[in-house]
Amino acid sequence: MLNRILAIALVVAYPLLVHVSLVFAIPQLMFIAPLVFLTGAFWYGLIARHLLAWTLFIASCVAILVVEYLGLTLYLLYLPPILLPLLFLVIFGRTLLGGREPLITAIGEAARGPLSVAMRRYTRRLTLLWCLVFATMVIWSAILPWLERPELWSWFTNVINYGVVGALFIGEFILRKKLFPTHNHPDFFEYLRIIARARIHR
Repeated sequence: MLNRILAIALVVAYPLLVHVSLVFAIPQLMFIAPLVFLTGAFWYGLIARHLLAWTLFIASCVAILVVEYLGLTLYLLYLPPILLPLLFLVIFGRTLLGGREPLITAIGEAARGPLSVAMRRYTRRLTLLWCLVFATMVIWSAILPWLERPELWSWFTNVINYGVVGALFIGEFILRKKLFPTHNHPDFFEYLRIIARARIHR
């Protein structure tokens, strides 16, 4: 449990460090942030002394050092806010094509069994809504760097993006309970566990 908390904390610290570095003009944090993220991402492999994990970790750190030496660290930081929501857009969006089962519908049925027609319609629309949110994030994360205002870019990508995700996540949970009052809903923390256990491979 402690290792999981440490790994999550290191990954979560990344956007905070990037935001602080840009808003308060602390360039050292801009360099440290990717290293902190990599440590969290490879944490389990590192503490287990897996050769592949250590090799990839060291190679990634060397690459970051080279990028820093070339003065391109800021441009490196521009990539994750584009690539991460783009990845989720592909994962969610492809389940809406070709007669496939929408991702959120599949997660609900895997956790609770067959859903009602109304609930299946709702979860399909919810999957589409998440696609629109991720697409919006990709667009503004790609456009904002061209404005050459890193602080504004950071507010959107390191604060607003996460705020939107959190608000939609919590708001949808509350709305679903109001729209389907007779449905046997899990409590919020059980809902989080269901999401965490879901296999996103469709």
